Amino acid sequence: MKNEKITLSKNGEFSVGKLIEYFQTVLGVMLSPVKGQHNTYWLSARTVDGKRLEVVDGPKYYKLVFDEYGVEIVCNGMFNAYSMKSNIVQWIKEEVAARKVA
Repeated sequence: MKNEKITLSKNGEFSVGKLIEYFQTVLGVMLSPVKGQHNTYWLSARTVDGKRLEVVDGPKYYKLVFDEYGVEIVCNGMFNAYSMKSNIVQWIKEEVAARKVA
């Protein structure tokens, strides 16, 4: 297993509940809770412009662990975790840019 971390707060000031809500409602990420693991979800798909985009590697491949600092991506293979980290960072940047235009 390889982990990649997206740090969104250096001081650990994020509300985990609001961060999960942001991923689901703003980024359109479909999350399924991991049994027995607090604040941990499987990334199963993403909805963009009303279209469901499946995660290529399967619904239980990327595990997202949320905490007050950000989100950790857990999966097999270093490149896969790094690649998903890049995707999530890009999704966040796109949403921030869209809000600036609006």
